[in-house]
Amino acid sequence: MGKISIINKNLDEVSKEFLSGFGFTLFSLEEAKYLDFPLSSHPDMIMFTGFDTLFCHEKYYRENKESIDLILNSTKYSLCITDEDTDKTYPHDVLFNAVLLGNFLICNTRHISKKILEAADFAGKEIIHVPQGYTKCSVCKVSENALITSDVSVYRAVLSRGIDALLISAGSIELEGFEYGFIGGASGQCDDKVFFCGDISLHPDYGSIKSFCENHGKTTVSLSKKSLRDTGSIFFID
Repeated sequence: MGKISIINKNLDEVSKEFLSGFGFTLFSLEEAKYLDFPLSSHPDMIMFTGFDTLFCHEKYYRENKESIDLILNSTKYSLCITDEDTDKTYPHDVLFNAVLLGNFLICNTRHISKKILEAADFAGKEIIHVPQGYTKCSVCKVSENALITSDVSVYRAVLSRGIDALLISAGSIELEGFEYGFIGGASGQCDDKVFFCGDISLHPDYGSIKSFCENHGKTTVSLSKKSLRDTGSIFFID
C-alpha cells in the first residue's frame, strides 16, 4: 500500500486531496469520546506511533476496533493498548503526547503512558523530560535531529542534548476553543517534506522556518491557502 497518513477526520477536504495527491493512503480518526472537543479527534491526543507499534487507549480501541485494525493491517505495526487513567482534564488527556526523535523520546515523563516509556527503554532510547505535557502538539519534527517549537522549555531541553532546534513565536495558528494552537499540531514530516495544515507562508516566522527546514534537507509543503490550523498533527507510517 505504500505510505499511509493518519489524520483528524475534520481536516479540510482541500488538504485531504492534496495529501492524497502525494500518494498517501489516508486514515481519518473518529472522536475519542473521553477527550474534550475539539481535541477529541486529534491524532496526537489519541495515539502514539513508534517502535513499530501503535499505542492507544483500550476505550478508543473498543469503540473504533475496525478502523484501528484497518491501520494495523495496512502496516507492519503491532498494537499496544493501555487502561491507564484518562479523561478530558489535563494532565489525564496527554497519555500519548510524545515525540520520537532519533535516539530520543521527548515527553513529560510524569504524564506519558508507562507503556511508551517501557518501549523506549527497551529500544535503548534516551528520554528527555520536559514540563510541557502537550509535547507532540508543541513540536514540529523536521528531521531525526531537528525540530521547531514555540515552547522555551522544550527548546532548551533539546539543545542541551545536541538536537538542533528553532524557537518561533507563539500564536498565529488556529485552534477552535483556544487562544491559539501549536506548530506540532499543525504539521507532519515525511521523507524530505514537512507538511503544514494551512499556508505556512502566512506565519510571521515563515522565513526562519523555511530556511531551517531547507538546512536540514526538507521542503515545506502548504496543504491549503488558509491560515495554519492545529489539527492534532499528521502521522505518517510506511
